[in-house]
Amino acid sequence: MKLSKESRNGARVSIIVPTYNRAQFLPASIDALLPQIAGDDEIIVVVDGSTDETMDVLSRYGDRISVLNQENAGKARALNAGLQQSTGQYVWIVDDDDIVCPTALADLLEVFEADPSADIAYGRYVRFQHERDTPARFLDTGYWTDCPPDEFLIATLEDFFVHQPGMLVRRRLYEAAGPFDEALPRSVDYDMLIRLSLLGRATSTRNIIFHQRLHDGDRGPAANRFQAHRRNQNWISNDALIFDRLHQTLPLADYLPTRRIESAEERRRALLQRGAIMARKKRWDVAITDFGHAMEESHSTLTGQEKRILRRATGSKYDCDEVFGNAAIDEGLRALSRRYPSGRDVARSLARGLVWRARDAATRGELTRSSRIARQAYRWAAVAWG
Repeated sequence: MKLSKESRNGARVSIIVPTYNRAQFLPASIDALLPQIAGDDEIIVVVDGSTDETMDVLSRYGDRISVLNQENAGKARALNAGLQQSTGQYVWIVDDDDIVCPTALADLLEVFEADPSADIAYGRYVRFQHERDTPARFLDTGYWTDCPPDEFLIATLEDFFVHQPGMLVRRRLYEAAGPFDEALPRSVDYDMLIRLSLLGRATSTRNIIFHQRLHDGDRGPAANRFQAHRRNQNWISNDALIFDRLHQTLPLADYLPTRRIESAEERRRALLQRGAIMARKKRWDVAITDFGHAMEESHSTLTGQEKRILRRATGSKYDCDEVFGNAAIDEGLRALSRRYPSGRDVARSLARGLVWRARDAATRGELTRSSRIARQAYRWAAVAWG
């Protein structure tokens, strides 16, 4: 659907497509974007030193797109170059292997019309696989969480669930957040989303915005390429870099939806939330330290909200295999249970989170894995009971 400039109240959109050696996927991505632009909108394709047929592919589009060509330096530098070149009031970053839906841009702009206070408009996505000479096979949405605007930052800290092709951002928010971190080899989009979330308001639509392509192609810049099966481990490692820094620099109040702390109880809840987030990032040593500091703030029984926070500690989209037979975690929880009456609530709540994961695995037919998770939940529950 092509929107007239008048129907958007003069809003201009800059679409940035960073690409590196994806000539086989790039046309589908661009072809889905072209019918949606109008007026002074622009599509900027930043070629990050591609050595395949990318330039031949792009030459077919003539002046319908702008092309920036740089030496291979990674996605962050490509995005920074595209942002510097762009002129629109809104910025839409689209990956070179994904395909946006026909009404995606209109759906995102409608979010801004409905909520003028929004700085980020975002929507859902569906994953798909498309092998050569076979029909596309659509799967489901990957990790996703529904949350009101005031809980978006915490939901984002817990896990990355809003991807760049699924969100439209006011240019002024990118300007306030600063450039993408070129020192990060991976997770640059996650790092930026956290920074944007700290500064602006995010509002969503239930509509599907894009289709996320699953494929076995290599990832990363030329100097740090890796195969698809290693992507989760790479993301985990780079997320840890981001969250080690955040643990030191992000004010504790930002771990509450209100973003303020006015009592010992609120400080305890913020510490529990930060600890649960660190556990999801596989930093259990940091998490248990935060849980201990939380117990020192208040010795009262944990509230229902605090227990729910802790149950989410094992809910990472990268699973929780690191807890199996981990003596350091077990001993940390045992020490909390011995020292603080509410420390037992911590261990019990974490065990309850594992029970949910065990049930989920059983529902998917993964009975061996379900049994393993359940045994770990029993160990943590036993810690709580001494």
